[in-house]
Formats: sequence, C-alpha cells, structure tokens
Amino acid sequence: MKKQFINVLLCGAMVLSTGAFTSCSDDDDDLKSRLTVVEGAIGELKEQLSKALTTGASIIKAEEVDGVWTLTLSNGEVLVIKGSAGGGGGDVSIVENENSFTITINGTAYVLLKGSAVNSLIYSPEYADGIVEIGNTGAKVKFLATPAVSADALKNATFDIAEAHEVKTRGGNGLFKIDGDVTIDGDHLLVPIKALGVDAGKTYAVAVQMDLSGTSISSNYFTVKVDDDFSFNSEVIGGYTIKSEYNAKSLADNYEEITFKGSDFLKVTSFKDFFSELPDGAEFEIASKSKQPGGQAQEKWDALKANLSKNGTWAFNERLGTSFNGNAERKGFLFNVVASDVVKAKVYIVINDELAGLDFVGLFTDQAEAEWGGREKSLPMGAQTIDMQKIITEYETEFPIIHGGNSFFESWTKYVVTLEDAGDVIYNDSEKLVLGSVGKAYIGDGKSRGIYWFNHGFAVYVPEALATDGKYKDENGKEYSGGEGYGYDFWGRGVGSDAPWNVKVAQDGKISIPATYTGYGLRLGIGAAYEYAYGDVRLSKADQMGLFFFNRRLAPAGATMPAPAP
Repeated sequence: MKKQFINVLLCGAMVLSTGAFTSCSDDDDDLKSRLTVVEGAIGELKEQLSKALTTGASIIKAEEVDGVWTLTLSNGEVLVIKGSAGGGGGDVSIVENENSFTITINGTAYVLLKGSAVNSLIYSPEYADGIVEIGNTGAKVKFLATPAVSADALKNATFDIAEAHEVKTRGGNGLFKIDGDVTIDGDHLLVPIKALGVDAGKTYAVAVQMDLSGTSISSNYFTVKVDDDFSFNSEVIGGYTIKSEYNAKSLADNYEEITFKGSDFLKVTSFKDFFSELPDGAEFEIASKSKQPGGQAQEKWDALKANLSKNGTWAFNERLGTSFNGNAERKGFLFNVVASDVVKAKVYIVINDELAGLDFVGLFTDQAEAEWGGREKSLPMGAQTIDMQKIITEYETEFPIIHGGNSFFESWTKYVVTLEDAGDVIYNDSEKLVLGSVGKAYIGDGKSRGIYWFNHGFAVYVPEALATDGKYKDENGKEYSGGEGYGYDFWGRGVGSDAPWNVKVAQDGKISIPATYTGYGLRLGIGAAYEYAYGDVRLSKADQMGLFFFNRRLAPAGATMPAPAP
C-alpha cells in the first residue's frame, strides 16, 4: 500500500507537539514577516524529525482529517501538519509506504518507520526483594507497557521469553515459556510464565519479549527463584520414528542427525515429513540459542526460528545465507520435537552445500580497465541505458573498447562454473551470464537474487574534448588535465549501493543514466556476484570485474561539466 499526500506549507501551516498553532493574522502583515513565521515552523519540524531519526522513534499513529495530518511518534511527540491557501512557503509531502512514512521538506526526505504503540516493557515487582517465585503451577508476572496497550492491540501481540539464564551460569531461553494468554491488569500486563528446564532451588534472570505490529520490545531482566520442591522432567526422549529414506544417524545423548544436499533441503516444506511416527500433540521448535552449535547456527538463530512453525511447516521466510558447517566440531543446527512441553526428539540438520568449494572467479583473475568508445564514440546527453553485458560481449565490433583489459574480454564468453557430474552453476550463453540447472536449484524459492550486478565506484572525468590545449578550467579557475579526474570520486562506499547522482546499476547489468546527465566523463566500477540460498560469492578476483570509462576522450555537442567539487 502506498499513498501520497502533498501539502504546501504556508502561513499557518503547522501545529507542533507543544500545542502552539501558527496562523495568518487578520492584520496586513507584510509577506516577509509571514514567511519568517513559516520558515521557523519548517525549521522546528526539521529539528523534530532529525531528533526522531537520531533516537530511533517511529510513527505509531497517523491520522488525516480535512488536510490536517497528525503523526504520533513512539517517543510521545506529536506532529500536526496543516495545508493553507495563499501566502508562500516550502513544499511538504507525506508518503505512506507499507512499513514507513517518508516526509519530504523542501527536497530533504526523512524516513520514519511505522512502529508499535509500545516502546518499553518494564517488569513491575510486587515484593520488596523484586523476586518472582515459581513452582510447578507457574507464575504471573506484571509488566508496565509504555504507552499503555489496549485490549484490542493485545489480541494481535505475541509474547515469548527473550532470554533466560541461571545467575552466574549461562543458560538459554528454553528454561521458561509463556504459558497462556496475556491479560491487562489495570495499567499493567499480566504475563503467565512456566518453568521448564530449570533446577529446583536455583535463581534465574529472565527477560520477556513482546511482538506487536512488526516491532519487538524486550523487557528488562527480573529475578526468578525456583521453588525447592519444583520438579519437571523437560526431556523424555521417545515416541518418534524417522523415515528410513533420511538415513538418520544416531548420536550420543539421544541426538539424531539428518544430512541433506543443499538443493534438496530447499525443497523441504515440513519437518513433520521426516517422521513416520510422532507423539500425540507433537510440536516443532528450533532449540534454544545456547544449545545450538557455536558459530553460524547461533548467529542465524532468529532466522531459523522465523522459518519453522510449531506444526512443522518450514518456509524460507528469512534467507539463511549459511550452510551452518563452519563449526567443524558440531555441524548443522538443532531442532526439537516437543509434546506437553517435554522434548521428545533432538535432531541436527546438516546441510551439504556443494557450491561452497567451487571456484567462481574462474577466468576472471584480471580486471578490465576499459575505455568504451575511445576516439570513436561518446555517450549522448540525457537519460539512457547502458547494457554492460552487451558492451563486454561486443567489445570488438559494436562497442569498441581501448585502454587495456583484453584478456578479461577474451575470457568473457568462456566463463563457466560447473559442479562435477551434476551440471553447470553459471555459464555464458555467448551474450550474458546465465544460471545453469544447478545454479537455479540453489536459488530455492526466489528469495536469493541469483546472478546480480552492482556498482562499486563512481568518478567524474573531464573529457579531452572539453579541454583547450589539454587543459580545462572550472568556474573557480582551477585547472584540470583533459581525461583526468574532476574531484568527484565515490569509491569503495558500499558494494551494491547506487552510484551518486541517480546513476543506477540494475541486477541484470544495465546501467541507467538520468535525464540530468550533461555528457561529462564517467568512470564506473562494475562487479557481478552470485547469491544463492547458502552463500554470496563474487564472480571475479576483486569486488569489481573492471573499471569502465565513458566519454573520457570525446563528448557530445553541448556537453558541460557539473559544478566543481567543493
């Protein structure tokens, strides 16, 4: 969903969180006075938006009535923006996106995320010692949510244990669970908690997490003392059978291990399908972070948890980007089958990423440093699209290239990465890089980009055609040699980000030049990579495949240089 609302901020345009309203006087104030008032209001709005971005405040409520927008922020501030007829001032626009609002003031954009009405969740102790005592029947714990949560909003909230550990001894969030519905008790939320894998008589530190409207809020830690007579057997292994075709391997301490070829695991839609027998009421869960193998499985724990539902459904809601095999001592990640809060099965999933050891650099060990066109062609001014793959392919004919890099171009059409006895991962079809059968299989459900091209650098050059006696003088009198840099050098500022001045590199290698382009010289660093379900690899030795010059020698008629760099 995307809506756009434009208000011209004029005299009397704004009410701020202070409650003050600036309006047009009935007196004959001169235009200068009225503009000063408006500019002050604009300045105050900018300050509030900047503060919101700095503190991470989000928009928790937005209402529009008769052209007046009221934006309520999670930090308690309220912005009211009102359009007005007549006078003068600055343009203000509000664009509502799916997960954010973009507020643009005189060309400056402020993007604030939509957020929860709750920005804090604080444990409210009932006793002087602040300790929650818990036994076999569990306990109800009070939390103060700020701002308060309504009963309707609470219906859409979910609660979980954010983290729990025995005091002085690390544990995991498998020690406790949320047991039942959270209710409202006056100004507080009453959260029912049940103890699971804890020891009688010990003391634990616990934090609760609430998820509401896409925002997660974790409480502060509170102390839980387990009763001396507490007893709960959190693990009784049995009542399940893994299907024979999965060749499960039995490990010590009642663990099991199933190994998948990476492309096959991408076809899995339910962990329930691994079993021919399950206990009554079986549910599935990713084991707690502390029980996962060290390294990638712990680092990707949130993503793993988001992908597995209690009923066993497995979906790549979040791309994992790892094979979980970095820990040689214990590969894979761990999930449990649970019934009535008791662990019945503990199974490691090991993913064999066949692509992990392949050489994707291939023949591209040398970078291209190429000048397109040379003294034969130049890019025209204005909007246009440059197809990098077409230029590289036809470098000897349609798109003459000079200035070195020939070994790179000669290797271009020969590029191929093959998985032995399985097929091609990537190859050149004589015009462009494409995915082979193996490369497509490792993309999975499309959340990975496959082959993608990206910007790695951008610089502006003075075309030789604009120089006089080999020199070009800017409007400040500074001299540059023709064909050399002009002071705008945006290199190494984030692989994959758009180049400055609205020059964009699309995934397919096509470069979009904006309508504002005036024919000056450009140098672009262009790279290509392959993103699949378990990795993201460069297709050349360096981040970029090459440096490509445009209009370094020639320039179209009427070409001009941009303003000199500050």
